[in-house]
Amino acid sequence: MKRKKLIILGAGISGLVAGEILSRYFNVQILEKEGYIGGLASNFEHDSRQIPRYYHHIIKSNNYTQEYLKKFMDVKQLNWKKIKVSIGVDGKISMINSPFGLLNFQYLNFYEKIRFGLFGIYSLYLMNPSKIPEEMDVESWLNNLAGKAVTQKIFYNLYGRNKFNIPLKDISAKQFANRLHEKEIQDFFSFPKEGYQKMIDNLGNRIRENNGKIEVNSKITKIDLVKKQLIKNGKKIKYDLLLSTIPFEIFLKISRGLPKDYSNKLSKIKYCPCVGLCFGTKELLHPKSYWINLFGERIHIIMQHSLLNNSYKEKINWCLRYGGSEEDLNLPEKEIKDKYLGVIKKYFPKAEIIWAKVFRTKYAEPIYDINYHKYMPKYKSPVKGLYFAGIQLTHPKIRNINVAIKSGIDASDTILKDKGIIISS
Repeated sequence: MKRKKLIILGAGISGLVAGEILSRYFNVQILEKEGYIGGLASNFEHDSRQIPRYYHHIIKSNNYTQEYLKKFMDVKQLNWKKIKVSIGVDGKISMINSPFGLLNFQYLNFYEKIRFGLFGIYSLYLMNPSKIPEEMDVESWLNNLAGKAVTQKIFYNLYGRNKFNIPLKDISAKQFANRLHEKEIQDFFSFPKEGYQKMIDNLGNRIRENNGKIEVNSKITKIDLVKKQLIKNGKKIKYDLLLSTIPFEIFLKISRGLPKDYSNKLSKIKYCPCVGLCFGTKELLHPKSYWINLFGERIHIIMQHSLLNNSYKEKINWCLRYGGSEEDLNLPEKEIKDKYLGVIKKYFPKAEIIWAKVFRTKYAEPIYDINYHKYMPKYKSPVKGLYFAGIQLTHPKIRNINVAIKSGIDASDTILKDKGIIISS
């Protein structure tokens, strides 16, 4: 019996996971616009070494990530570590995830430190995100629990300005609470040696073993959802089923045949960009802090990768800007390096920076506003044969590799059930 033709748009983690599962049952073809697979989780090569493009650490509760690493990378054991978190304000770094560190955090007065500490205890041990109303905004929620001063001084910077660059009153409290509920700073962290690239490559190999195809540098200019055909690099391709993992903003520009009300719904989903540097230094910037949040600076986060994985001859770090980074997306690399590394030098004037490489994406993650739950689509669309996957369908869960893997699994389950295919155990 001839297999149905299933095209997957995007070879990020969700697309590859779905492709590996679905290639057992369909004639799968994955189309990727970049020249590599793995998306934001992939590696780049520097000085004949493989280095992750962005930070995608694992926490111990990320069961799907660990399962896939062991299945596709032969990872026997991950090196787990407790991490330290700091906040940088006006050139000074303060470690805040301990009572002593919080008491020495001069950015807050004594009363604000008490409110911040009590909120931290509440979010770790008492909070239940499922009880937060979908329409609740994060500003109202935090004002009540942490106080207005802490909300503006801490959480506006963390999640308003730095994350999405929109007011806290426009952000979903439920999604923010789910992020806190992950208890990242209390968990154990790890990072596979040389990143996820071996897992990514072996997922691709498995797809090919199942007679699936992966095509990079695929420029898709049109998708006709009625005729079930698309134009790739000037050539027409017919399909039976289509699974899209690409941002909806891109999908809507190239698609024809969506119901108008459904198209309007998808068009409400907006994305946060990200511009960052991966850079090498002679020594660690900070002896203890893996995760450093910066307030009021051009860059928002510094991650010291070598505190989790010290397998390189120099120390590997990332610094990134999310909210507002659209103004940096088209800047020359030299200007980005000058601006971003200037902030690094402000906080770490003795840092010896050996090299730096710029990365940028217009679609780092969806902006989870208070109405996101109203227009987030399901895996199965109202158009026959059209399905979706990716973190854009996983609200209120946070964006990470674990959720991306789960989304690929869930999309596959949806398609298989819809087609009456029963997977034997």
